Amino acid sequence: MEIGAFRYVLVKPVIGLILAGLVIAGACSREEPGDIIEERTEPLPDQVISDFKITETSLGKKDWTMEAEKAYLYEKRNLLEARVVEVTFFSVEGVVRSVLNADYGRINRYSGDMEARGNVVVTGSDGVVLETRSLTWDSATRQIASDDSVKVIRNEDVLTGWGFKGDPDLGSFSILRDMKATIRAGQQVTEGGQPNGSGTQN
Repeated sequence: MEIGAFRYVLVKPVIGLILAGLVIAGACSREEPGDIIEERTEPLPDQVISDFKITETSLGKKDWTMEAEKAYLYEKRNLLEARVVEVTFFSVEGVVRSVLNADYGRINRYSGDMEARGNVVVTGSDGVVLETRSLTWDSATRQIASDDSVKVIRNEDVLTGWGFKGDPDLGSFSILRDMKATIRAGQQVTEGGQPNGSGTQN
């Protein structure tokens, strides 16, 4: 999505053809009130920043950091949009919990909530991987969630389904519906085949 603004003016002139003192009928009747000028605008960002980095803290401790190739800041909307993002989540002890990569990121600067879209991959510190098309971070609950199809990979085990809610380190989470699990032996388990803490289906 290109962020920008443009205006254009469309003028519909009166078309008149005079030949031998005669006006061709209808040439002056194409103009309609309110149809002279058409205008369209889109908001411009207040700032465009390359090699962007931001850190979110809570009670003096680092919650997460975001790095991006380019960021667009909209002051009045308390909104920040970023392209090609990497988000690192931290524990209260300052240890890395997981790393999120995505094509696009969006931060509500008022609430601290975040959204990631496009080739979203979250890699936990213990090697568990979550893949989905979109993901949100709720600053109040300190959890990540998705309404899209999801895949969770742990060693040779794979969980798939729709909808996700859990901790950003992927230590405890739920796949909300249509869960299927393929375990090491190649057996497929459906509907709640894993215990809580290693992926559940509610």
